Amino acid sequence: MSDETEDRAADAAADPATAARDESAATFGAVFAAGVGLFDALRRAFTALAALFAAEARLLRASVAMVFLGSIALVAFAVSLWACVVALIGWALSVATHSVGIALAILVVLQLILMVALWFAIKRAIRHASFPGTRTELRALGGELRRDVARFQHAQTASPPRQSESGP
Repeated sequence: MSDETEDRAADAAADPATAARDESAATFGAVFAAGVGLFDALRRAFTALAALFAAEARLLRASVAMVFLGSIALVAFAVSLWACVVALIGWALSVATHSVGIALAILVVLQLILMVALWFAIKRAIRHASFPGTRTELRALGGELRRDVARFQHAQTASPPRQSESGP
């Protein structure tokens, strides 16, 4: 047992620099292991992000084609529906007036009225899309700002600068 106590006493009396070096090496090892783990996690995250971007690009390419084809189909369905509605209205007018010519004339007049109404609605929408009320309001606010700045500059030049009261 005396040999064990002597070894412990020798270890306790060991150089503090060696103990600090061992602790520093252990800390460096832990930091290095954490850095390697962080780098691996970042690599996996960037790999997953690149895969996500690739999947989103494929989805965008497919969705653009679907939106384009869907809009063409929607226009075709709308035109065919409009043609069916006009045919039904024409049939009803021809039954009511007992004349195909009068029914066609009424349909033409109704179509012209619809086209003129749509033309004015589009012109009105374009005029309102330019926000005339907002532009007028912004001009008024700009004029008010210029007046306030001019008044502030005039107030600064009108008041004489204060002299310091330090004597000779």
